[in-house]
This record gives sequence, C-alpha cells and structure tokens, in this order.
Amino acid sequence: MAALPHTKRGGSPQDQQKRATATRDTILAVARALFAEAGYHATATTEIAARAGLTRGALYHHFDDKEALFLAVSRLLAEELAERSSAAAAGLSGNLWAQVTEAFRTYLLLIVAHADYRRILLIDGPAILGWVRWREVQADHVANRTADALQLLMDADLVEPRATLPLATMIQAALHDAALTMANAPETGATRDEALATFLFILRGIGR
Repeated sequence: MAALPHTKRGGSPQDQQKRATATRDTILAVARALFAEAGYHATATTEIAARAGLTRGALYHHFDDKEALFLAVSRLLAEELAERSSAAAAGLSGNLWAQVTEAFRTYLLLIVAHADYRRILLIDGPAILGWVRWREVQADHVANRTADALQLLMDADLVEPRATLPLATMIQAALHDAALTMANAPETGATRDEALATFLFILRGIGR
C-alpha cells in the first residue's frame, strides 16, 4: 500500500519537529527577557505566551508550568555562560593555569555585564528552584567543569592532588559570592576590582 502524502498543514515529522523546536526556542527567548527584566514572580505566563505569539495552551504544551520554564531558561543560561567563559580562555593554549584563570575572570565579568545571567542564575534561581535543584544546575555547568579543570591541573602537578569535586564546589561558592559582590558594587570605585582580585587570590592559593 502506497504511503499517504503528508498534509500541507502537518507536514513531515521532520517539519513538525523543526516547528516545535523553533516554538520552544521562541518561548525560551521571550521568557529569558521577561525574567531578566521583571523577575520571576512579576512575569506571568500569559505575558510570555502573548509576546511569543502563542496561546497559553501552546506554551504549556512545551513546559508543564512556569517553574519548569524557569528551570529550562536557567539551564540554557548556565550552559551559555560556561561556554562563553571557556571560549575566552581557548586562545591561551599551552598555559593551563592561565586558561583556568581567564575562564573564571570572564565568567565574573559576563555576570556583571549581563542582567539576565545575574538575575536568573544567582538571584531568582536559588529562591525559585530551591537550593538543591539550583545547586544541581550550577554543578552541571560550573562545579563539574571546574572539577575537570582541577584534575588537569593536578595531573600537571600544578595543584596538590585531592578530591576534585568538593574543592570545585568550594570554588563555585566563592565564584558566585564574588559575582554578586561585583554585580551590586558601584560602577565606579574599587569594589569590583577588589572582589575580582580577591577571588583570583583565593584561586591561586590552591596552586603549588
């Protein structure tokens, strides 16, 4: 029996998947902008759907509720921030310690420069997701990557060998505190520079 042709409205499964992916990406982009601008609690799903050109039903087809959407946005931003930080250090090949330092420095400067990173990941994130889930998101993109970097430093005899993940978790905590300190400091003055320098001083302390 010959296969029935796809309807013009539905299209092929591949076309439907592309449309679904595009719709999901649109929802994430709109939610990201609104969560950064107004915060989680002041952002209604009706507004997200309207700006995305969708019904609320279409939005809930992709995300179970607003919290699930916030979690997806958080993961997206955490991955993006980590990738941008790593990319900034890629040009320093051959100097492992300089690469690690530059990645952290870039991470902090990106949070200061971008309200969406700051508000969604560090301010609303712990409150909305709860400490356990928020820490899981951060671990996926900060602590685990940091643990991998620490292992490379240990293998190169630049850091004393020890369990990498507990150490990476402590570095992550210091990193986020430095980020919030820098983000809330006046644009002029020494506070931002001092916070950055202090974090890098702590980081250097683990070196041999």
